[in-house]
Amino acid sequence: MTRLLTRLLFVLTASSASALGAAQAATVTLTPGQTAALGSGTVTLLRVQDSRCPMNARCVRAGELKVSVLSVQGGRTRLLHLQLPATSGDTPGLRVVGASGPLAGQPTRDPLTVTLSDDR
Repeated sequence: MTRLLTRLLFVLTASSASALGAAQAATVTLTPGQTAALGSGTVTLLRVQDSRCPMNARCVRAGELKVSVLSVQGGRTRLLHLQLPATSGDTPGLRVVGASGPLAGQPTRDPLTVTLSDDR
């Protein structure tokens, strides 16, 4: 609980700093735990669940990448659950547009990065 409150405080602080006129990007690439300005607010990538099929493997289905994002925009804080490929239940205006790094089951030290877009 303390960890979530600490993250929320950091996001709110970053949100007020970005409101001072910093240039905003249409897309942002994050690793879990990172926060960045996106559009007129901030997003924090909280959690990533990766079940994508590894390269050169034979899979029954391609799998998906599910992410939990904390979005702060205009004083409103929302916990969003998004996935790649997108589903009809995803939040309009914020979507996962890509990911790079290790696929499920592949050992590596490189972090998984997720690219989010505000679709503006």
